[in-house]
Amino acid sequence: MLDLYRTLSIFISFPSDVNEERLIAEEVIKEVNFRCQETLGIHMHTFSWPHLPANTPEDTIQQTINEQMEQCNAFLLLLHKRYGTIEPGQSISNTEREIECALKMKSKDPDMPFLSYFKELSINADPGDQEEKVRVLRDELTRRGIFHKTFKKKNEFRDMLVHDLYQTVLRLHVSFRKRIILSHFWQLGVPEGSSNAPFVAIYPPVDRKFMPQQDPDEWWYDRLVPYMVFEDFKALQKIEKTLRIVGYRDCQFRSVTNLPDDIQDINRLWLCLPRSIKAQKQLLLYSERARFSFATTAINNFNSRSIQWGTNKESAISVLSPLSQYLKLQRGEMPGGPWKLAHGKIIAKDYAILARFTDNREDRKSMVHGTLKDYFLAGIRGLGTWGGGWFLDRCYHALEVPCKEPDADIQLLLEVTYLNESIHSVNDVSNKPQEYFQNENDPVTIHRHIEENV
Repeated sequence: MLDLYRTLSIFISFPSDVNEERLIAEEVIKEVNFRCQETLGIHMHTFSWPHLPANTPEDTIQQTINEQMEQCNAFLLLLHKRYGTIEPGQSISNTEREIECALKMKSKDPDMPFLSYFKELSINADPGDQEEKVRVLRDELTRRGIFHKTFKKKNEFRDMLVHDLYQTVLRLHVSFRKRIILSHFWQLGVPEGSSNAPFVAIYPPVDRKFMPQQDPDEWWYDRLVPYMVFEDFKALQKIEKTLRIVGYRDCQFRSVTNLPDDIQDINRLWLCLPRSIKAQKQLLLYSERARFSFATTAINNFNSRSIQWGTNKESAISVLSPLSQYLKLQRGEMPGGPWKLAHGKIIAKDYAILARFTDNREDRKSMVHGTLKDYFLAGIRGLGTWGGGWFLDRCYHALEVPCKEPDADIQLLLEVTYLNESIHSVNDVSNKPQEYFQNENDPVTIHRHIEENV
């Protein structure tokens, strides 16, 4: 992946008719590198076929170029009318081979910078084979959604490249920082006998009472896996994304009904504690360290789930979800039946827990590296669970301080705001007082939030 590097190695591919632009590109890269190397800690350097040693054997030039390409993590393409010279014994030109290699690299790593610049072509009724290939490639890059721009003059190209290089370096810097912070959060242990860190995310299936009313004996006929809540699915998407960012591939996603036999010797993430008895039992291992628990609170003769937040149970803050009030106020008169667009065009709030504990039990397997971890991601309602996954992906910078110690407990209370079919924001409210949560459940406050977002 790109963000494994703090060096940006840029391969420049070009035929002979844009050699002047190639020289401009190398000059621009040196200038941008001079300004960014110290401030952002990213070094850039270039490679292209003129950089080959003068004594490189002719029959190994392309092999050497291909080897150099594989060591680069960015690709810069310059084209005008030519598509490269076809060497004796070859069916395609060197430039074409470089482009094919770069496209393969891009397909494996979508984050790889692929910057393409085409010098403007004049209208030509008979463009010739090489110019036609240039036009076809430009259309292919458009189809694939790969970056490319067209320029008329050399100064215009210079300005374009300066801007685009700064954008690329800044994205690399942000990507690198995100990877570092997430790698500190996902400090997974490697048990003896494993070559990597095994990980399983565990979700509870939908309760039968929430399923469509039909014959229970027929419900599973059309199902391959246990039915999952939509919000849980969205959270798992974010979890998988962040794990892949830091390079973890050995990840399983399982229902609580299908846990591995060696579950206690695997890094675990437990989703949605209120609906998962097994997750609640696992949390008991950390009862002396946990700042949170889920409880049922009686309000106006109705039972409502809540988060009890605090190290001292006697003085714990009770956090209720205002989600039901938001839904009733905005959907109260909507008819049932199929989902309509208006159902999603609302504002809503919920609360969630994001936590990490180190499993220090002595009866676990010996570790090759690190320590086993238990992660808990749970909303009072499904919105909170979805928002917790969103927070991990979008608000990762908030984890920088909590993650400084690799085995330290992390426990966050999150407030999730939904707006018009997507997560709008997630905020850490771990240090808010009881009065804050009471106010957020006050009908007056809820009415005001709704009115502000109509």
